[in-house]
Amino acid sequence: MCPVHAGRELAISNLLHRRAAILCLSAAFFCAAGHAQDSSPPTVTAPASDAKPADEAIPSKPATRVYYHKPFFKRWVSLEALEATIPGAVLQQVHNWPEEWGKRRSGFEKRIGSLYGQFAVGVLIEDGVKAIHPEDTHYRRSGQGNFFKRTAHVITGTVTAHKPDGELTMAWSMPANAYGSWAIATLWSPHEYRNGKSIFEWGSAGVGAFAISNFAKEYWPDVRGLFHKKK
Repeated sequence: MCPVHAGRELAISNLLHRRAAILCLSAAFFCAAGHAQDSSPPTVTAPASDAKPADEAIPSKPATRVYYHKPFFKRWVSLEALEATIPGAVLQQVHNWPEEWGKRRSGFEKRIGSLYGQFAVGVLIEDGVKAIHPEDTHYRRSGQGNFFKRTAHVITGTVTAHKPDGELTMAWSMPANAYGSWAIATLWSPHEYRNGKSIFEWGSAGVGAFAISNFAKEYWPDVRGLFHKKK
C-alpha cells in the first residue's frame, strides 16, 4: 500500500476512535452527574370527593397522564445545561477536537460555547416538537427481569413516549433534538463538518447518547445498591 494512503487511513482511523471516545466519555459524565439516579415523575392524585350512592355513581374515565415539563428557558440555566456542556468541553479539549480550535484557552471557550449553543438549540427544537405532538419522554425504569429484557426496555423507552392519554407513540422530539441541534451546530463548526454526512453521523451519536443516559438510569440504582450492601 502507498505510504501516503496508509498514513491517511491511519489518520482517519485515529479520528474515528477519538470521536467515539469523546462521545462515550461525555455520555458517561452526563449520566453520572445528574441522570443516573432513579427519578420518577410527580404523582398526581385525584382530590377526595364525597361518596355517592351506587345508583348515582359516575362511570370512571381512563386516567390521563400528567407530568411536569420544565420550560426551555429554565433548562437553559439549569444543572442540566452544565452537565451537557462542561464535561464534554473538557474531554474535547483533552483530545483537541476539533483540531482547528487548538488547545489554548480560546479553543476551550469555543468548545464550551459550541456545546452550550447545541444544547440550547436542541432543547428549543425538542419543546417545539412536543408542542405540536404532545409526548412524555421521561424514562421509567423497569428494575425487573434479566439483562436482555431490561436492555430491550431501555431501547423501547428511548424511541417511544407516552401521549397524554397514556398510549405509546414514537418519541419524535428525541431525534429532532439530536439531528436538529447538530445541523445548526455545523454553522459554527469547522468547514469539514458542514455536510449531510456529518449531520447524520453526529445526530445518530446524539440518539445513542440518549440511549446511554436511559441505560444508566435503568442500572445505576442496582450498582449503587451493591455499594450500600458492602458498607
